[in-house]
Amino acid sequence: MAETNDMGVAFDWDDEIEVTENEFELVPDGDYEFEVLSVERAYFNGSAKMAACPVAKVQVRLLDDGRGAHLFERFMLISKMSWKISDFFKCIGLRRVDAGKDEKLKMDWTGTIGRRGRLTVGSREYNGKTYNEVTKWHKPAQTAAAAPAAYQAPQSVPAPAPVQQMVNQAVAGAQAQQMTPGAF
Repeated sequence: MAETNDMGVAFDWDDEIEVTENEFELVPDGDYEFEVLSVERAYFNGSAKMAACPVAKVQVRLLDDGRGAHLFERFMLISKMSWKISDFFKCIGLRRVDAGKDEKLKMDWTGTIGRRGRLTVGSREYNGKTYNEVTKWHKPAQTAAAAPAAYQAPQSVPAPAPVQQMVNQAVAGAQAQQMTPGAF
């Protein structure tokens, strides 16, 4: 067995292992700012209640929980779940908040990476264990607020006279010594 930092220990097929408890820590229920970290494509084989369909497994990082916790949400790409997909795309600014039912949504899953929004985390019980789940994707206050702002260069502000004088002296000294940019 070879061990590497933070990557775990590889087992051989016939090794004995120590069984440890999952150290997963629940996030308190509430509203959080988030950022989309990744989207994984998967497939759901179907059940008695839902037909087989593709699944988008979305990983988000909570930005204001003090730990940067990660949550995972599965979006079943099927008509009966289109409301949830639409809410997610509205939340991150890739669908107009006022878009009506008749407006089609082109799902740009790659474009979701790095997008931010606000969600509500709740808890649910399953097989005797408690799990976090996203219970709501909040619509942005304004449609424009959800889209990333275009870069604006900082405005020039004149330096105070003593600072400007020091800069002028440094430049004059460098010129006197015939220094070229990057020579420092």
